[in-house]
Amino acid sequence: MASKNILQDDEIEDLLFLTPPEGSEDELENFNIDELVCENYDTDTYDHNDDNVDIIDLPDVDQNIFIPNNDLDSIELENPIVIVVPNSESLNLRQPLVNSTTTSEVSVVHTPTVEKINTPKRTKFREIKSVIWKKRPFQISPDEIKFKGDTSLPQDPFFDLESPLDFFNYFFSSDLIKHICEESLRYSLQKNVNKPFEVTETDLKRYLGICIMTSICIVPDIRQYWSENLENNVIKNTMTVNNFEKIRQFLHFCNNDIYIPRGQPGHDRLFRIRTVLETLKKRFQTIPLEESLSVDEQLCATKGRHFMKQYMPMKPHKWGYKLFILASVSGFAYNIEIYSGQENDPQYRLTNEPDLGASANIVVRLCRTIPTNKNYVVYFDNYYTSLGLLVYLKNIGILSLGTVRRNRLKQVKLPNEKEFMKSERGSSAECITKIQNNILSAVVWKDNRLVTLLSTFVGEQPKSEVLRFSKTQKKSVNVPCPSAVTIYNKHMGGVDLLDANIGRYKIRMRSRKWYMRLFYHLLDTCVVNAWILQKRVLTQKNENDKIITLAKFREVLAVTLCQTGKNVDVTPTRGRPCKKANMVYMTDRKKPRVVHTSTIINRERYDCVSHWPVWNTTRQRCRYTNCKGFTYVNCSKCKTFMCFNKNNSCFVSYHTN
Repeated sequence: MASKNILQDDEIEDLLFLTPPEGSEDELENFNIDELVCENYDTDTYDHNDDNVDIIDLPDVDQNIFIPNNDLDSIELENPIVIVVPNSESLNLRQPLVNSTTTSEVSVVHTPTVEKINTPKRTKFREIKSVIWKKRPFQISPDEIKFKGDTSLPQDPFFDLESPLDFFNYFFSSDLIKHICEESLRYSLQKNVNKPFEVTETDLKRYLGICIMTSICIVPDIRQYWSENLENNVIKNTMTVNNFEKIRQFLHFCNNDIYIPRGQPGHDRLFRIRTVLETLKKRFQTIPLEESLSVDEQLCATKGRHFMKQYMPMKPHKWGYKLFILASVSGFAYNIEIYSGQENDPQYRLTNEPDLGASANIVVRLCRTIPTNKNYVVYFDNYYTSLGLLVYLKNIGILSLGTVRRNRLKQVKLPNEKEFMKSERGSSAECITKIQNNILSAVVWKDNRLVTLLSTFVGEQPKSEVLRFSKTQKKSVNVPCPSAVTIYNKHMGGVDLLDANIGRYKIRMRSRKWYMRLFYHLLDTCVVNAWILQKRVLTQKNENDKIITLAKFREVLAVTLCQTGKNVDVTPTRGRPCKKANMVYMTDRKKPRVVHTSTIINRERYDCVSHWPVWNTTRQRCRYTNCKGFTYVNCSKCKTFMCFNKNNSCFVSYHTN
């Protein structure tokens, strides 16, 4: 057998790291190994000060070396690295968690199947150690941090959306409704092939309308909405309680035939809700981002039995499913990640993303949808903040600011915590460092407790003043506050605002199926996003007087969904029709007198459902405000006569203004 060249560890290190730069002999005299390593490799993932250099410390791109089949005998290593031999079909180890085939807007999920290969375990991210801090004020050019993105909404298609139903349908699209109907039918056949239960799109919309109505009209039991004492006319006239329970029983979102069991490669813990989650995320991300964004956790409260349920003692509801949200200052959720324990698996990480640790990787994944090099600003708390995260975001053109734990700032030159607590309230200190040509500022401020912040775009100056109550003076006094603290408090509450909007009016229906609680939570998030989008559109159109509250938005949306497919009111009536909609009772006189008004008070005129112009044989006066014309046209649903000709279009104005 022919002799083979065996490469030792130190020879591999020399080949990969200690290769001198190209240039003349004079340039080689000033060659510094440490500078070369810091320049070519990220100091976050490789610490060149360690004496023990291991091959697994290299970036992921170099971990898998592809060698043709006929050249395998030419290399032999004493400590062999992983060698992947490509076959006729290339094996991709970097498959995403969801492999979507987009035949429509709905992402039909097929969980990836990854072949097991003896790959070395990815080394944990090593924090930056060789950092030099200096006690200097943070200074940066305004042009370097100037916002370069566009936050305005395009007129097409957002300006064409008018009613709450239009904004809701933009996110919860008809393709998703059709997909849920198909999967619900398949699920009923899987339960009993002899008793299929078909859920039509109309029935599903009415079911969603009832769910949204229950968030603003709360009763102890869902069946009491049909009871004689606590009945709700909107819900009772929508469908029977048995039909509602039947839809609730077979409501499903995935195909169980392609489910990969636990313990097998490609298993997805969120498979049963993955389609709804990815489809809604895709629709949320079509809205232009606002300049200031925040990342924080959210809790979907539940007491159901499931291994993904978390305990968070600092939340109002202690138990539930944990979600990580990327939201704007207005509370709009752009990206959602449900914690399942699989997200940080190396095989689901993109090639160009470093391993910054479990908490920092959450921010990296949520920020994938943010346009790079536009100077969007992301805020987060001390659970996520680290030097490596801020450096990575700055390198891709995303500014960041967050509170930080002192033990994550190595060798920082900030005052000692015990000594600094003896200083006056409002005292602050600052120091800066430079990592990979990025300047970072660390600011500490004394309030009731010490607050430490780390930023790539703002520092201590300019200071402002905030009101704090003084126990000694028994009154509120002005306290100096660094600029970083002021900006952080102003823009960090996006996820908390989203929680407040969902918590005020949320769907409280209980279910033994764990994914149904997540579905109702995503439905609430979709409604809140639709309401925020409507406010944003009306503000951009300078129609602030048309903005309604969240409760009113939910009421109109629920009533509209419940009346899907209905042309007339199905409420049974007896005797002559009531004309209360056309009259106002004058009670300021001794004898009440009825005065007919020219404008009909009708709450359904804006729902944009089944309002059709109908030609009549008789002519009546137009009921639109300030119109004295006569017309043969009335609305099929409102039963109201309005002009609809080439000169006057009172029919359109009545249903839109």
